[in-house]
Amino acid sequence: MSEYKTIVLLKGMKFIDDNHFRTIKSLLRKKLNLTKEMQEDYDRFQIADLMEDKFPNDAGLDTLIEVCQSIEELKGLAKNLKTEKAKVKSQKKEKNKTAGKQDEPSSSKSLPTGVESNKNKASSKKKRKTPTKTEGGNKKKLTQETTQLPEPSQGSTQTDQGCLQTPQKPPPTPSSSSTNKRKQKTPIKTEGGKKRKLTQEPTQPLAPSGSNTQKDDRCLQTPLKPPPTPSIHSSNKKLGRRNIPKEPSKEQGHQHGPKEVMVLKVTEPFTYDLIDNKMMFHATVATETEFFRVKVFNTALKDKFFPKNIIAISDYFGTNGFLEIHSTTSVSDVNVNQMMVISNALKQRASATPKIKDLFSLPKGTYMNGEFVVIKKTERNNFIYYGIEDDTGKMEVVVYGRLTSIKCEPGNKLRLVCFELSSSEDTWQLKSVRHSYMQVINVRRKVCQH
Repeated sequence: MSEYKTIVLLKGMKFIDDNHFRTIKSLLRKKLNLTKEMQEDYDRFQIADLMEDKFPNDAGLDTLIEVCQSIEELKGLAKNLKTEKAKVKSQKKEKNKTAGKQDEPSSSKSLPTGVESNKNKASSKKKRKTPTKTEGGNKKKLTQETTQLPEPSQGSTQTDQGCLQTPQKPPPTPSSSSTNKRKQKTPIKTEGGKKRKLTQEPTQPLAPSGSNTQKDDRCLQTPLKPPPTPSIHSSNKKLGRRNIPKEPSKEQGHQHGPKEVMVLKVTEPFTYDLIDNKMMFHATVATETEFFRVKVFNTALKDKFFPKNIIAISDYFGTNGFLEIHSTTSVSDVNVNQMMVISNALKQRASATPKIKDLFSLPKGTYMNGEFVVIKKTERNNFIYYGIEDDTGKMEVVVYGRLTSIKCEPGNKLRLVCFELSSSEDTWQLKSVRHSYMQVINVRRKVCQH
């Protein structure tokens, strides 16, 4: 229910401070099957996604209300959430009522017998009022009835003309024998055969009109045959060759999978939280048509992440342009004979370093990977500012915390993984964040600082 999830996120999680949010994650640990890593790292969006998967009827709204009621400071929030839930329920009731009212006239339309009988009565009254000037009242009525027949026949000839333009052979018109068969099959129970025939005549065009609709359906299905469509597998390969993605593909929220991928690149495991000694590593993986950036928070999976290895990933989260894997059960081996052909163009695109001039056009908050030459280094307070450049421009890299212990000097080349694009005053920057990885990949001759 999207309405309930909206309440959970915008009316609930938004007003819960960090301390109470940690408390809620602890209280819901068993209900949501949270591992230690998930309990520590998952933000409000990820927890909301988990609750939606676990409690699909109300996106976990009742569970959130129950937990908030158990925390003294959040009882007011629990009351507000109840009110919002009641609003949604009342809105749904109103929708159901209006939908029921709209269905009533449509149901009355579905009773053609009474309507037709009324029409027949009205028409018969009109016939009685019409003065008969010609000889033979029955003959006059017959001519009146038959003059109404050409209208459906004209519609059928129009549809037949439309059919003649597309197929090679026009569909055959129903023979008179078939209509006679219908007449023979219909039992005549009323008295007065002539009068019965007169009332049957206007109903006869219904049969040809039904066949005409069949002819129209055939017209739509029988134009010149299109060439056979290629299989999905082969079409994907062609799309991959022609349209190599420029950016990593993104997925949002909890993904069940499995997704079969080939590992292209992987970093060494590193400690991203010095206080709790938490470790992770980054990887780049690809299918035959797209590539993804992956954060792996369980270093026991390192033996499965090595270049050219094909694996299946499942039960992972998509967030901020990364696929996040926390559990060892989320990665499995694929059949040894499994083949996956990744084009060289896709491999190069997945590992390419963006040009600095192109970074200026990207939105702030974009996470970037790349290798850059350092031309300048400045230490200020607890930060280190590196000047980087390529043949298109210059930019600044800002490093803080654990990454300041990495020795890097002008002339070195830095490999940056998961750095956030931001700006300070008029200067564009690549800023290190909690999960950033930095490595000095080679040493060049020293460059003069500007």
